[in-house]
Amino acid sequence: MERRGEAQPTSSLANSSRRSRSDLPLTRRRLLERASATAAVLAVGPVVPLPQPGGPVSDNDGTLQAFADTMVPGRKVTTTALGSPIHPAAIAGVDGQPGAVEADALALYHHPKVGFDALQGPFLTELETRSAAHGGAFLDLGWDARVAVCIEGLDYANSTRLLWEAAAAVPFTAFCAAALVPEQTADKAPGYRVMGLPGAAPRGYPTGYSYGRRLSRERTRTGSLP
Repeated sequence: MERRGEAQPTSSLANSSRRSRSDLPLTRRRLLERASATAAVLAVGPVVPLPQPGGPVSDNDGTLQAFADTMVPGRKVTTTALGSPIHPAAIAGVDGQPGAVEADALALYHHPKVGFDALQGPFLTELETRSAAHGGAFLDLGWDARVAVCIEGLDYANSTRLLWEAAAAVPFTAFCAAALVPEQTADKAPGYRVMGLPGAAPRGYPTGYSYGRRLSRERTRTGSLP
């Protein structure tokens, strides 16, 4: 939920070395660590994208898009990379590059191989309950309030945080793993372009492709590479 390009997290998200890992406040790095376990289950390979309706996005789906935008923020656009519509209030627009919504997080939420449809009702109920304490429906909240709601939901003190972590894993998988892009190349996957990853080589990599150096198998003196 920290914007890309910011060197330091805000004080409300700062880590404390004096506390145990389970008590550490949430940062984007910590959220990535915690969501990666669930994302690994989802990202076993690209899944076939489902046809998306071209009409207006419902408020429930818009709320899922807004949550995805809070996890991996992006630029304001009207359609996703696959051409699906985006709710006009979903993207806060705090980042100038593509985010999870543009990477079709909503389509992945509803994909039958993911199974999030069974969790959508309970998740949205709790999301909106917490949002009400911050001024209204999640879709109507500003960026800072959205972040505050998500910090509460993903806090270890929240007994239902696994539900929130499952919800958070989907946009990370759509963005970081290009889950709905069959080719999984930077040209096709907005997340890969943002991260600077070339993705899969369409015709494979050249024979013998390597850095030309044998990797060390022993520990280094200082713990760093030469």
